[in-house]
Parts: sequence; structure tokens; C-alpha cells
Amino acid sequence: MQITCNRDNRSPEPVGPTGAAAQEESAPRAGSAADMASEGEQPFGMDLFSSSAARPGAIDSIKKFIRTAEMRFRVNNVATATLQIEDIASRNNGFVVKSDLNAQTEYQRIEPVSRDSAVETTAYSMHNQITIRVPYRQLDTTLRSIGRLCAFLNYRRINAEDVGLQLLEQELGRIRQDLYRTELGQAPDSTRSKGMDKTERMLRSRGATDQARIEILKLEDAILFSTIRIDIYQLPQVQQTMIANTDLPEVKIPFFRSLGSAFATGADILEFLVLGLVRLWGVGLLLVIAFWLWNKWPLFRKIK
Repeated sequence: MQITCNRDNRSPEPVGPTGAAAQEESAPRAGSAADMASEGEQPFGMDLFSSSAARPGAIDSIKKFIRTAEMRFRVNNVATATLQIEDIASRNNGFVVKSDLNAQTEYQRIEPVSRDSAVETTAYSMHNQITIRVPYRQLDTTLRSIGRLCAFLNYRRINAEDVGLQLLEQELGRIRQDLYRTELGQAPDSTRSKGMDKTERMLRSRGATDQARIEILKLEDAILFSTIRIDIYQLPQVQQTMIANTDLPEVKIPFFRSLGSAFATGADILEFLVLGLVRLWGVGLLLVIAFWLWNKWPLFRKIK
């Protein structure tokens, strides 16, 4: 689902009176929709990024939630929006975990404009995948601030996962390992189980306890700091750059220069053949001697 967002920079209005007066104030005024349409706005904006799942309440005193948010939306300028999102995280006592800014090339072509110059046309779009973490009490405020940057919304997902039972399970596992190690320490040194001596079982129990503590710390960290994953992009841009023209036509050599080059090549070939024959003078000498012996001595004729 894709939704066009309103870049509304106004703060949320304070809560009004309750009862009938509140119903009257909350009722839409005549012509309000037309006024919003005339201003080019939509009946949703940065508040669309907010959710009750992102706001802590009284339930947090008895439940343990890991809150996460994922969103993808278009901005007017990715580089500027990236800096603003990082500033928003800093203002809300958060920090940036990941920022992957990159340009994706849609197409690229080179057109010669003169013998030595050409124009390179590149269509590209900027993207950035950002991951930030903020205290869970600041999650809703952070999402509202980020919502001001939205020009077109692709999706927004907010999750609040109750991990209270997982914490309890890890804590009970840690307690069991502590009790087991205490009982093992009081057992005789000669006690063996499944081929393991007392020292090895103590080490394994201590490792299981440490792992349980690490899992508890991971869950507590995820509870205290919410994770926001943001994927932002902008409309494709076109850039033109003057570059050197490397696609030059082959230079045509004049006829008479080619003719002179051909004579020179022929002379080189003749020289190569003459020198080759001279290098074979020993073979020629042997052939002459064999022919003379053939005609001179009758013995060679009888052999024939």
C-alpha cells in the first residue's frame, strides 16, 4: 500500500475538553476537507507514523515490551534527510547503528558533441538504509519527527513484542544452574556422571549460567532501546557531465603514404629472404659436394 504523506511541521494539538464539548470540537468543520485539498494537503501526515504500540503506558509496569519500527518512504533529498534523521536520533538520546547511503544508476549514455568532447548523461536515484536506536519512551516522539520528512509513504510497521516470559525463562534457567553448581560443589570429588568429572561439570554449568545472563542482558537492552529501521529514497535525478571523447574514428592514411609504406614492407621482406638464404650457405655447400662426388666417382654410379 502506498500513501502520499503530508509534510506538516506543526506540533500535535493539545487534548481538548471531554464529554459533549470534546465531541463538538472533534467533529469536522464544514469545508475543512475543501480547505485541506486547496492547500494541497491530505488528512494524514506525521501522525501516521505514530502508534499506540510506540507509546509506553501503565501496562509497561507489568509487561516487558520490545518495540521496533520499520518504514520505507520517499523524501525530497536523501542526503539532507539522512542528516536530519541522525540529528533526530541524537536529540532523543538515541544513536545511529547503520547508515548505508548509495546511488543506484538507472541508465548511462555518452553522446559525442565534437571531435574531442562528449556529454555523459546519467540517471540515478539515491537510497539510504538507516538503523537507529532510541530509548523506548522516546520512540513515539522520534517517529513523529521522522514523519515530517516523508513525501510519499510505502509502508510503516510498528511492533510491540511482550518478552516478559522469555525474561522469566532465562532467569529461572540461570537460578537452576546456580543451584546445580552449588550442589555439585558439595558433592564428593569422586562423583562421576556420563564420563565427566566434577571439574568439567562445574565448567559446563558456569558456561550455561553465563549464557543465560547474556540472553537476559540482550533482552533488557532491546526493551530499554527501541530499534527503528528506515529505508528512504528520492525520485531519479539526471546529471550531465562534459567528458573527453574516447570513441574517435580511425585515422585514414593518404594513398601515397600507404604506397610508400607498402614498398618499404616489400623491401623488408626481400631483405629477410636474402639473409635467410645466406644463413643457409652451409647446406648449399654440402649439396654441391654431393653432386660433384656423384658425377666424379664411378663407385657412386654402381651403387645407383
